[in-house]
Amino acid sequence: MNNTQCCSHCDTVLLWIPKAVRIELKCEQVKMDVEIGKDDISSEDGRLVVFGDLCSDVRYGFKGRFPWRRKTSYEDQVILNAACGALRPGRLTFILGPSGAGKTTLMTILAGRKKTGVSGCLLGVGREAVLVSQQATLLDVLTGRETLQFAAALKLPDLSRRDRLYAVENVSRQLGIQDALNTKAGDMSGGERKRLNIACELLTDPMVMLLDEPTSGLDSVSSMSVIRALHSVARGGRTVACVVHQPASKLYSSADDVILLANGRTLYAGAVEDAPATFQRAGFHCPQYYNMADFILEVASGEHAGNLALLENEARSYAHEMRKIAHNEVSGNNGKLIVPVPEAEALLQSPKAAAAAAAYPAGVWLQLRALLWRCSVGSLRDVYLSQARLACHLLVALLLGALYAGAGEDGARVTTNTSCLFFFLLFLFFSNAMPTIQTFPAEASVVVQEHLNRWYSLTAYCISKIVSDLPLQLLCATIFMVPAWVLTSQPFELHRMALMWAVSILITILAQTSGLVVGAACGVKLGLFVVPAANIPMLMFSEFFIPYNEMPVYLRPLAHISYFRYAFDAAIQTVYGFNRETLPCYQPYCMFKHPDKFLKHLGLNTQFQTDIYALCIWIVLLQFALMCVLTFRIHRACR
Repeated sequence: MNNTQCCSHCDTVLLWIPKAVRIELKCEQVKMDVEIGKDDISSEDGRLVVFGDLCSDVRYGFKGRFPWRRKTSYEDQVILNAACGALRPGRLTFILGPSGAGKTTLMTILAGRKKTGVSGCLLGVGREAVLVSQQATLLDVLTGRETLQFAAALKLPDLSRRDRLYAVENVSRQLGIQDALNTKAGDMSGGERKRLNIACELLTDPMVMLLDEPTSGLDSVSSMSVIRALHSVARGGRTVACVVHQPASKLYSSADDVILLANGRTLYAGAVEDAPATFQRAGFHCPQYYNMADFILEVASGEHAGNLALLENEARSYAHEMRKIAHNEVSGNNGKLIVPVPEAEALLQSPKAAAAAAAYPAGVWLQLRALLWRCSVGSLRDVYLSQARLACHLLVALLLGALYAGAGEDGARVTTNTSCLFFFLLFLFFSNAMPTIQTFPAEASVVVQEHLNRWYSLTAYCISKIVSDLPLQLLCATIFMVPAWVLTSQPFELHRMALMWAVSILITILAQTSGLVVGAACGVKLGLFVVPAANIPMLMFSEFFIPYNEMPVYLRPLAHISYFRYAFDAAIQTVYGFNRETLPCYQPYCMFKHPDKFLKHLGLNTQFQTDIYALCIWIVLLQFALMCVLTFRIHRACR
């Protein structure tokens, strides 16, 4: 079926198309007034969202139990099965249903995030729709005011600073969080975090706001305050829908409309006050003084007998009437006629539409400026990531200086000093890689959510993350290297100190970047195992434990990819290379009092410039890997 569905108050045209293919087209916006049933709410107040015959499935792969029966078989699991309904502007809509009914999947489809395995008709939802996830994606180190100011800088770039501050005060007053604006997000209550998360998306006054279980984890009082805030938002003319898990009677009565899902199908869609009569017509009688929300959830779970087919037919009729109202008004407005677009032409036009929809409110420079500010503030306030980390670098440097005092200038302690230099690199790597694994997974979830809601691009975030981390990385390397270098009596020559400082900075940047990649890809629990496990081979082939020429030939290629090898070679050459003079010997015999002889004994084959280039290449590769991991997470969120 190739007929185009369109409405005047939506800028997206979706076609009836085969499953797993979704086509979006830009159409000319047409101004009109649409009366939504008896509520007399026009399209200028919000956006009517209508969906019909919406289907979604997920394919799972299974392998045989035994190695000789490893052939993969696939099974399709239906999540939505011809679901239908409507979200009316100016009204708060609850989406109810038992676990596994497809509520969250419906939300992701309406928000335009799920694109595979989807078919059906969807009207009135474009890139203007925002989805607020179940978990409040906030950075704990920022206050409520700073969080909203950051969101305003990205979402309202054309306004002056004064106007943005007024918008922040206005939306915080609307959601009742003005008293918590000076509190850090990590210290807020659950209800305040939920409302702050909603406020960030309300700054742009979105036409359609979708919320996935905004009351989960909250007590009855906090849940009611969140729903009351959402109700006031809807009364302001926006289209608001939220998934609510088993609402109390008072909470349920706060909604205007309700959509009930069961096994991926719609059992009811319409006004809350019309639900009892509709269920009675289908043979479902709610007992007196019984919570209507609990009763319809029991119906959806199959605990009551009745005519479910009648309920589904009435829900389809309701969605059909909503779609017909919108379609008829568009077709008849100003004599303009909607011409069906062939599927082939639609496929040719869709890349342009997708490119236009991918634009961000703020330009690249504004994104970078806002992100640099937030990353810098976050780094300064993070006790675990910055303050304790700096103190640890200084403490270990002093301890190392006391342990290896005088090792750098004694010809009889060259091997001891080699162990000292290797510990330099070992500490700098793990002390900078491990903290990011603890902190970055939470930040990565915030980044993914904000990017999906079109706050900023991943490229801008990665650039700002690299630049904002540089001061801390430079400070960590300096605080550790300078006292450790002086206390261990390394050669007090300016050019050697500068070279070792550069090596320390590179290994610090490499370590923190690897921690970011592992933290974004694996999370905290798995990341704490992956970093040590992945670096054991790097340490084995660093030439500290075994020289290169003693390694088996078939294992030598692993030494060429070990960044510890390049860092260790660079550190040894910095201390004992570049024609260093003979070391003083305080023992009867010093085997390596001539530095050149010691370098030949180690069999170092690389040049200092090669070591630096190799470390830089590793840093670039890890930065690219971080970009790829975040891109993959976003792609997975849209599947």
